[in-house]
Amino acid sequence: TVQFNDQFRKSAYVHQYSLDFQHELPGRVVAGVGYIGATSRHLGLGGNDNATLNINQLDPKYLSLGSALLDQLPNPMFGNPVFGAFADRKTITRGQLLRPYPQFGDLLAAQVSGGKAQYHSLVVRLERPIVNGWGGRINYTWSSNQSNIFGELNQFSNNSGSRNRPLNSYDVEAEYAHSITEQPHRLNFALTGELPFGKGKKHLSEPGLARVLFGGWSITGVGYFQSGFPAAIIQSNNNTGLFTRLQRPNLTGKSPVTPGNTDSHYDPSCGCIANWFNTDAWSNAPAYTFGNSPRTETAMRTPFKTQTDVAFQKIEPLGGTRQVMATAPT
Repeated sequence: TVQFNDQFRKSAYVHQYSLDFQHELPGRVVAGVGYIGATSRHLGLGGNDNATLNINQLDPKYLSLGSALLDQLPNPMFGNPVFGAFADRKTITRGQLLRPYPQFGDLLAAQVSGGKAQYHSLVVRLERPIVNGWGGRINYTWSSNQSNIFGELNQFSNNSGSRNRPLNSYDVEAEYAHSITEQPHRLNFALTGELPFGKGKKHLSEPGLARVLFGGWSITGVGYFQSGFPAAIIQSNNNTGLFTRLQRPNLTGKSPVTPGNTDSHYDPSCGCIANWFNTDAWSNAPAYTFGNSPRTETAMRTPFKTQTDVAFQKIEPLGGTRQVMATAPT
C-alpha cells in the first residue's frame, strides 16, 4: 500500500450569500428572518479525517466476473525483484492483474479536491435588550447540508477507519448525500430577568443592608436544543472483490426507526443506548455488488441533544462607575 498527496489538487472555493430582514415589534423586541447559503467546490474529499481515495481499485465493469476474480493465474511479476512482494508469488489473482496498476496494492490518494458541498439555512430570531428588568434572545435555525465528503466526522458517528472511504472510487459523485455533520434543527436561547430589588428598582432602592443583600440580582438561562446527526451504515464484511475499502448493505424497504427515546433504549450493562435503529431495514449485499444504501441515513438520526444552564448574577455598585459583579452558575 502506498499513500500520497494528490499533486493535481485544486484550490477550494466557497460562494456565500445571505439575505436578512428585521422589524421592530412593540416592547423593543426586534424580530428577524434570514437566509444563509454557501456553495463549495474543489473541497478535499477526505474532510476533517483526511480520508483517502484508492486509485488502484478494480474497475466496477469487472463485477460481472464474480468469483473468477479470485482465480489464481501465472504471475508475470514472479522472480523480478522490481515488483517487491509480488515477485515472490508464482501465481496471482485475476483481480490483481486487472487493477489499473497491477504491480501495486492499494494506492491511496490524500487531499483529492473532488469534494463539493451545498448549504442552505433559514434563521428566525427574536431579540430584546435588557430593559425594564428583562431581555434576551431566541433564535431557531433550519438547515440542510449536503456533500460528497466521505471523510467527515461527528461526535456520535465514528466515521473513521474503514467507514471513511467512498463506496466506489470511480464514482465519488455517488457519495453526494446529507452530510454526517448535518443538524437540521437547532434552537438557541439566552434569557435574563432582573429581580426588582436594589438601586433604581421598584423595591429596596434606598441604601441599607437589605439592598446590599437582595439588590442587584439577575437570573440568566441559556441553552440549546438540536436534532441528531445522520447515521453512516456499512456492513462488516466487504466482499465486492474490487479492492474497495467498504461495502454498504441493501435497503429492504422497512423503516429504520424504532419507537421510544434514549431513556427507553438505555442499556445499563454497557452504559450505552442499544437498539436505537431497526436492523431489519438493511440486508447484507451479496458478493460482487456494492449495496444500495446511501452514504448517510437521514430517516434515522443520532439522539436529539439538549443543554440548559442557569446562572445567578449580582452586581453591587461601589460609587461612580465602579461596581462588583459575582456570578454563580448551576
